[in-house]
Amino acid sequence: MLTIGLLGSDNSHAERFSELLNCPEHPNYLANADARIVAIWGQDAERTAQVAEKGKIDKIVAEPTDMLGQVDAVICVTRHGGRHLGLVRPYLEAGVPTFVDKPIATEPADARAIVALAAKHNTPFTSYSTVRFSADTQAFLQTAQGLGGVRVGVYSGPATRRSVYGGVIFYAIHSIELMLMVQGTGIEWVHAVEGPAVDEAGNGNMTAICAWPDGATATLELTVDAQYSFQALVLGRAGSHGTRLDISDCYREGMKRFLPVLRGELHEQPEVPTAQMVEAVCVGKAIDLSMDRNERIYLKDL
Repeated sequence: MLTIGLLGSDNSHAERFSELLNCPEHPNYLANADARIVAIWGQDAERTAQVAEKGKIDKIVAEPTDMLGQVDAVICVTRHGGRHLGLVRPYLEAGVPTFVDKPIATEPADARAIVALAAKHNTPFTSYSTVRFSADTQAFLQTAQGLGGVRVGVYSGPATRRSVYGGVIFYAIHSIELMLMVQGTGIEWVHAVEGPAVDEAGNGNMTAICAWPDGATATLELTVDAQYSFQALVLGRAGSHGTRLDISDCYREGMKRFLPVLRGELHEQPEVPTAQMVEAVCVGKAIDLSMDRNERIYLKDL
């Protein structure tokens, strides 16, 4: 059986992943996973104890590195992407297979460092928003790929510019990854604007235009006070397609994709290219900078 350690307890994803592997009574339990979360570290002792109890996790460790030598793989789920590099570095350096939950990082340099560490130490590794692997999202991707080349895309979902978990990328990462999954990497520039404040923290709804050198564009509509949902629309040379995405199965489907990585089975050809992981962080950073400076941000400068 694959034994897994959890780095972080503040995210609800810690509970969702635990339910999938540790709780046979849960409707989403992966009965044939042959894997179990056996240890957890978290910054807040009370919250960590709650997650461990609900998720039937046997061991709580005092320090993030205490699971080294005790588990076969780790999942990093701490909300703030700025902490991910420090948390996973010891495991990547030790060759412990690692999944980093979204976002991989909040700074492009950190994202590149994580990817480089995994490559340097030949450590099985992947990172993504599980939203991309929901059945609905995969069906949308398949349809989009049959439109003769997507030229314009619109991707909408929730996000807040002033999130305490690293700014806009904490939740915009879902929409950013959808965009890159459908239209690919190589974005040249990003220009973002924020509307009037609609909450007490001063957050407004945001629009970010992303442009590729070949003339393709995409718009990210990042909402603060709209209904919680993810929607996508693409216009290709041979047709168009739009839908509201049902992501209710994303944790289950996402875990099915990263468990083989944690076993070392998809080490050489992970389903999510590392270039997408890094560019997603660059786009998030560019959105923040564009709003701060009120100007177009070129990704080559990040």
